[in-house]
Amino acid sequence: MKRFLMLPLWVAAGTSIIALTSAGPATAGISQGPGTHPAQVHVINLHKAYEARLGHARLGKIAGKFPPFGTKPPRGRAANECVEPSCAVQYNGGPVQHTPHVYLLLWGPNWSSDPNQAAVATYLENFYSGLGVRQDDNWSTVMSQYKDASGSPTFTGPVLAGIWQDTNPPPAGGELGQVGLAAEADAFTSSQGITDLSDAQVVVATQSGTCPDGFAAPACTGGNGGGYCAWHSSSNEPFTNLPYILDAGSTCGQDSVNTNGTNDGLSIVAGHEYAETITDPFPTSGWWDPDDPSGGEIADKCAFSTFSHDVTLSTGTYAMQPLWSNKVGGCVMHIGGASDTVMVTNPGNQSTYQNSVLNLTVGGVSSKQHPLTWSATGLPAGLTINPATGVISGKITAAPRPNPYQVIVEATDTTGAFGWAPFNWTVLADVGTPITNQASGTCLNDRGQSITPGNQVFMWRCLKVRPRCSLSPPTLASLLCWASA
Repeated sequence: MKRFLMLPLWVAAGTSIIALTSAGPATAGISQGPGTHPAQVHVINLHKAYEARLGHARLGKIAGKFPPFGTKPPRGRAANECVEPSCAVQYNGGPVQHTPHVYLLLWGPNWSSDPNQAAVATYLENFYSGLGVRQDDNWSTVMSQYKDASGSPTFTGPVLAGIWQDTNPPPAGGELGQVGLAAEADAFTSSQGITDLSDAQVVVATQSGTCPDGFAAPACTGGNGGGYCAWHSSSNEPFTNLPYILDAGSTCGQDSVNTNGTNDGLSIVAGHEYAETITDPFPTSGWWDPDDPSGGEIADKCAFSTFSHDVTLSTGTYAMQPLWSNKVGGCVMHIGGASDTVMVTNPGNQSTYQNSVLNLTVGGVSSKQHPLTWSATGLPAGLTINPATGVISGKITAAPRPNPYQVIVEATDTTGAFGWAPFNWTVLADVGTPITNQASGTCLNDRGQSITPGNQVFMWRCLKVRPRCSLSPPTLASLLCWASA
């Protein structure tokens, strides 16, 4: 069932209260979960305050621009020779948000007069109400690793501090840009006496048809294949420009996770900006990667990920994207709810010779010790992964080539939680000379054919690969064949 903003007849001009009502089961991308409660929405009109603030905002940089879905993220090579966007984010000396508070500001009268927009408002209310609530929200806790001199972000309860509706119509037709959005955020925090400006996130959600300058909706100026879905910035406080995402349809993520995911893009994009505001509230002084042409913040690096997934929060199930983890060295996706988390250790980029016989163990763990099932894509021909152990083994028959094979190893446990590790595997032409001990007639080899980091190397009888010699399984015939090599 849809949710509606109910505007009582007794509401007069000035500051009033309306209610968000909720009902119905949880459905990913469409509705919210059981246990949600009506929220008070404070009705205000910031027209005069907004006009007074225009031209006086302290404009910060725009960051976290979420480009249209299907846009190919740019790639580059960073100074340390890693390939973007798979390079670590760096700390740039500024603050992070330690106890983030989201102030949801619905800008425009149509949020209460249009039932469809009222339903979206309730979706946002429930989404933000579920963020920060432990133990369900283990998606947000990825950000706890990014700290400043005063500490790390913490998540002990709902991050949503309240909901307001500014009934003053926002400028439309591309006339609303960073100056106007900053003025609206400044007017709001000043009029409401909000003092936790460093930990505040003012989410300026504009009503349908507003078209903030450059928005990627088809009817807006950014709807010609360019534009953006959202971004965040700062003035007196951090704020997010959250256009009416449903105006953009699939351009901003509709149905990108669920076949009936009308609101998939709404929660993916809103979560993207929420995470980046926590770790880089005053762009770009917090955590980001200045060498990354895709934006460089912790959600930018994982945008458009094929591992975007439904996340279960205390208030329902929402499509969300992975976040970058410096600890893991890649994007991670914690699906929340009763599930645990699965962490896969990235084995690092591999470089081996064609015809090599090898095995590589990829490590992983379920936080609740559930058994893992392994799979892999992109392995060079001749290699397979053991679904029970995560060991990659075989003889590389793939042809050498200048571009590496792009491998993704994934582990899933019995609760549905999953993790993965992407890495490159370069296959080289076997033109080298074995390292030999001429006195003993032995060659340097990997013990047990294992190339897992830390494995011992030792001197062993030099072997010449012969096509007629079988490599596996080890039969008497194959042993005799190798003995004669």
